[in-house]
Amino acid sequence: MSASSFIDTAGLRLEFTRHGAQALATARTTLASLPQRPSELVSSSVLNGSEGRPAWHMLSRLGADGIDASSRAAAAFLHAEHQRMVEWAEALIESSQEPLDIIHLGAGGSETPMLALHTALSVLQAPRCQVHWVANLDGATLDEALRASDPRRTWVVINSKSFRTQEVMRNADAVVQWLGSHLGAEQARARLVALTSNADAAHQRFGLPMSQVFRSLPEIGGRFSLWSAHGLALLLAFGADTVAELHAGALDMDRHFLDTPLAASAPGLLAGLSHAYRVRFGLPLLSIGLYGDAFSHMPLYLQQLLMESLGKSTAADGVQPVAVSGPAVISGVGTPVQHTYFQLLHQAAVPVFHEIVAVVRPWHARHAEHLALLSNALGQADALWNGKDASSWRRELMQQGMAADEALRAAHHRACPGGRPSTFIWLQHLRARELGALLALYEHRTVVEGWLYGINPFDQWGVELGKTLAARIEQALLTRDSQGLSADTAASLDYLRNQLA
Repeated sequence: MSASSFIDTAGLRLEFTRHGAQALATARTTLASLPQRPSELVSSSVLNGSEGRPAWHMLSRLGADGIDASSRAAAAFLHAEHQRMVEWAEALIESSQEPLDIIHLGAGGSETPMLALHTALSVLQAPRCQVHWVANLDGATLDEALRASDPRRTWVVINSKSFRTQEVMRNADAVVQWLGSHLGAEQARARLVALTSNADAAHQRFGLPMSQVFRSLPEIGGRFSLWSAHGLALLLAFGADTVAELHAGALDMDRHFLDTPLAASAPGLLAGLSHAYRVRFGLPLLSIGLYGDAFSHMPLYLQQLLMESLGKSTAADGVQPVAVSGPAVISGVGTPVQHTYFQLLHQAAVPVFHEIVAVVRPWHARHAEHLALLSNALGQADALWNGKDASSWRRELMQQGMAADEALRAAHHRACPGGRPSTFIWLQHLRARELGALLALYEHRTVVEGWLYGINPFDQWGVELGKTLAARIEQALLTRDSQGLSADTAASLDYLRNQLA
């Protein structure tokens, strides 16, 4: 087993021992010929071609810097805004006589990574305030957040890069109305905080002064925005020191990414293998299993990061089609997830490739249970890769006394073909620093995989189309005018009107 089968960096170890030599060679060869370079992410290079922008999320990390005048100025702006946010958050927490209620209104990338980290960090330290997460246009969710909040000590965080996201704005209007009914309009407005790259919209919609607006940049995509002003909820809940550790872990992974050839780097090899399994071997599905309930909100974030970035059929030039794009991603938290979709991983007719995230050292006192958890993670990886064929099962069943013909039939039901690859990702500890490195690992992997497919991993125009149609359909539902809508949608609206009448 060669040293190249393992990569140790930023408090993480990646094991690539459960992959075939052909897949690894294909990944490394493809990566070596990739024209893009990680350094472009800290420069003014236009990487998001459909929007004519660089991709500057790496510049948000504390300690990061650009390599040209524009990127250096962006880094300085982001770090200054972070410091302003730290001072505001600490002053607010220190001035509060009792824990605050924070109603966090976000959607997509303005919610999923923050919630994933909030859940994981809450296992390690008690949050300093109660964060109520509202993302969906579901009145029950909003009502639950309002019932759980005391208006006398409630602050509202409106988290939207564009400040036009439909569900965020609708929920914000409702929360502002609720808060105003208790405190009055002026006091309610004083409790609002906007996290956005569109400060003018925040001022126009809610009359917010700049002291209540923390700015990111349009060059930071929503699903990569955790590290910028959009991560305010983590500062409020856990404090500046913990957030600085998150950034430090991400910066450790950034330096590995920037300083290591892609074919030998952790993000590069993850991306190269995923690309190889999709393009050369035709595997459509990636599974990510995370072992520990601290990761319970990580699957949705990883699914968004990968599928929103890689679910494209047009090349980055906007002209050429691409034949293959990123895999569909299923993800969950083990061991419960072993009882949901792992049957498909082991015996489905079309193989699946797999990634497993686990923590070496326990973060609680139950060492025996932790060893059992890790044994399950390793057992699944071993079974996926090595399998157990029908002849082995037949011999075993006959030794247990089963008749030969019955054992033959039973053996085929039990047989697992093996050869289903997986990468193990170990965190040395469950700490803010390693969590920051893990998220940066997946960010970089996603970007490189997008480059390998020849697509733009930084836009999401398909999502935008659905939002536009939703606004038109809502108007049609209210006005009873379906003109301009498709026939099937008009029929659905007729049904809804009749049922809601």
